[in-house]
Amino acid sequence: MLDLLVIGGGITGAGVARIAARNGLTVAVLERGDLMSGASSASSHMLHGGLRYLEHGRFGLVREALEERAAVARMAPHLARPRRFLVPVYRDGRFGAWTLRAGLLLYDFLAGGRGLAPHAYVARKEVLSLEPGLAKDGLRGAGLYSDAVMDDGRIGIAVARDASMHGAQVHTYTECIGARPVQGGGFEVIAHDVLEGGERTFQARVLVNATGPWTDNVRTRLSNALRPGAPDPVPMLRPSRGVHLVYPGLTNGHGLLLASPIDGRVFFVVPFEGRSLVGTTEVEVASPAPPNAAVPTIEEIRYLRESLARVLPAHANDAPLAVIGGVRPLVAAAGQIGRASREHAIRDEDGVITITGGKYTTFRVMASDVLRAVLARLGQANRSVIDSEDPLPLEPGAGSEPEAIIRHAIDVSFARRIEDVVRRRTPWWLDADRGRGAASRTADVMARHFGWDAERRSTELQSYETLLFEEERLLHRSREAS
Repeated sequence: MLDLLVIGGGITGAGVARIAARNGLTVAVLERGDLMSGASSASSHMLHGGLRYLEHGRFGLVREALEERAAVARMAPHLARPRRFLVPVYRDGRFGAWTLRAGLLLYDFLAGGRGLAPHAYVARKEVLSLEPGLAKDGLRGAGLYSDAVMDDGRIGIAVARDASMHGAQVHTYTECIGARPVQGGGFEVIAHDVLEGGERTFQARVLVNATGPWTDNVRTRLSNALRPGAPDPVPMLRPSRGVHLVYPGLTNGHGLLLASPIDGRVFFVVPFEGRSLVGTTEVEVASPAPPNAAVPTIEEIRYLRESLARVLPAHANDAPLAVIGGVRPLVAAAGQIGRASREHAIRDEDGVITITGGKYTTFRVMASDVLRAVLARLGQANRSVIDSEDPLPLEPGAGSEPEAIIRHAIDVSFARRIEDVVRRRTPWWLDADRGRGAASRTADVMARHFGWDAERRSTELQSYETLLFEEERLLHRSREAS
């Protein structure tokens, strides 16, 4: 019997498995899709403290996140790099010069000795020399500060690899479909192989629900299985959808923190792999979340395009290359969704420990807190939790042959489908052809490895093409609606 079974293979579940395995517990992870295939590969791609959270007085969260920004950047320097961000100040805009300076000073102070290059304030002329594409009307100056830009999916997969290297079992495309108590304590979970069919069972003393925006769905399913007749649990979440657009590079290398001229909401332009990510939106969705909760709407795409056009007018007619949608697992609270807390919450419901909320940057803190709850449930509450900043496992280096990269993704990084390789283990999805050429190469290697026949290879390629078609159709419809 395992010590714990983690349901959910996003950054939170992978982080829990990593620290549990490093502390000598037996652990398995079940993920119904690919690792990081939800919100964990649909973020703003930033390791950051959350400068805008200072507006809401969340100083403790920002300090904690800045500590973790430094730690995770040290663990994965090949996937997280420092970047300077500009915060333009406009006449009658959201950011006043003195308020911004105070906020940036506090941000640097909270980072302590773990800070990157310190903040500065520059006048209008220098702002336009740094980023001449910014709207000029009313521009007064800008703040400069530092954060880190990361590859969210690849860092998360490296965390899962670290867990595996310390003994954790990682099962992708394996969906939990049932559970029952085991005599003497613990649980038996029935899981279905989504790709190949068939079922298998796992026994564990403790279950960890780390399913992000689907937290309440899984809590309800487990409650119905383990406590038949009991009322459904009260939802823990108030999720929101965030959408990003991907453009060709829009800046001279800086990130931008901007206020939308439409409604004053903060959004970012983040340089990533030679492209620019523009986002994000915040639209509340139901919990339990419906299957299409992460699908962007035309209205969200238009909002981002129009906001960008007003602050970078030279790019008003640029067409986005891609659109990304994800659902944030925000802890339920009253008030406006945009002010919802980014802290995490843990609940132990008779040995089913649920972790939800939080920020990608603080995944190690969340994992440590979960492990303490697991140890308490195992009767080891006084045991210390030990974490490490050891480097995360490396990928094939730059310049490696595509086949070597694909084989590495299959052999040690848990890839089972074409999308897994092209979208979450490489930057190939950002190629001009959106990874279509890479998908064909990946199909050849996977067909040989998994024994796919011609029909299965064609089906897998068509599945990837369908994803791109739906995305491109949505972008086209948003342009027609403009």
